[in-house]
Amino acid sequence: MATDGPAAIDLLQQVFPALADERPAEGPGVALVTLLVDVPELDASPRGTGVLVANGVAGVEAKALTHATAKWAWLREETGPGCHILRLSYGRAGDTSSATGPGTSDARLFRHALRDASALLGVPVAAADVLDWDVVRWTGTLPHAAVGHSERVKRIREVIAAAPGLEVTGAWLAGTGLVSVIDDARERATALAERMGCPPIA
Repeated sequence: MATDGPAAIDLLQQVFPALADERPAEGPGVALVTLLVDVPELDASPRGTGVLVANGVAGVEAKALTHATAKWAWLREETGPGCHILRLSYGRAGDTSSATGPGTSDARLFRHALRDASALLGVPVAAADVLDWDVVRWTGTLPHAAVGHSERVKRIREVIAAAPGLEVTGAWLAGTGLVSVIDDARERATALAERMGCPPIA
């Protein structure tokens, strides 16, 4: 079963009441805004394939912009001259921005993206230039590793170890990043196989 950390604890505490106090804080949301624009000035790829934005940059809420048609030749060939695909990413650990809050509409996020794309690219991108756009959101994808996180993980693991056919893994325990999550998942799978008396996992 795949859930975020808070939902996992909400489910598990029904069987393991000791976990009730181990519920992690809700992580910030992440939103990806994709713009298909007709802006010939972007043919020159003014910022290369994109930019990463430091936290706290005034006037910009995006954390990154990818100029997809500058990055991938096949996509540039598909769209043709003057047309560009821009992808702006919002939401970071500790972010209190209104851009990705649960009450923020896609329309408002779209307006943020136009403003941020213009600022980051140094080329005006207006609503009239947009041929199409889309917003994709994920919730709780950036777990916050608060003080005492490693101790919390240890307590959760100890409780779960009492159930012979159960293990828990994910970013809310292992930390962000695919490497952390995959390594932890393999370790948990191995531990589960050992408890169940199964052959070691390759």
